[in-house]
Amino acid sequence: MTRMFHKDGKNYHVWSYRQYLVVKLDMFNEAELKSVDELIKRDVRNNSAWSHRFFLVFSDPKYSTTWARANEFDGSIPKEIVEREIEYAKSATYRRAAESELVELSQGRFEEGGVKMENGKGEDIRSSHALDFLADVWGEKGENEKADKALELLGDKYDKIRKNYWDWRRGLLGKKVRV
Repeated sequence: MTRMFHKDGKNYHVWSYRQYLVVKLDMFNEAELKSVDELIKRDVRNNSAWSHRFFLVFSDPKYSTTWARANEFDGSIPKEIVEREIEYAKSATYRRAAESELVELSQGRFEEGGVKMENGKGEDIRSSHALDFLADVWGEKGENEKADKALELLGDKYDKIRKNYWDWRRGLLGKKVRV
């Protein structure tokens, strides 16, 4: 299967087949997670790989509730696993951001377009990934107006197809919720 994904890692049918095999052969295991991790490392924007990882982790019959829907809370999932996955997603996202959109973050500088992070002018930034990252940073720092502006730009201008998601994120600002 790994060879198939090296050739075409975003083919829906290949992923459907893989998911079927995971269920049929009970492949909810570390080897399968590592395989998907390699695909995510090669292309952090491979949504199919992310979806498969979500499936592997949150559909594992060892601790998930079989009747729970993918978008519903499942209290059977151990907190440690949820926290591990949040950290994994952050790490992969930040690793990608560090590689391409953000340079010298530790010095408070946002290099894309020569915009300094601290000036708060999200309008100057054209990268949806950078705006998403900045919204997280500003939200963590309690700078909700800046975070709100970044999320608004994402929904209204740069990533309209996911407007509902960005609006939902705007609604979370100021609440003690991690995305």
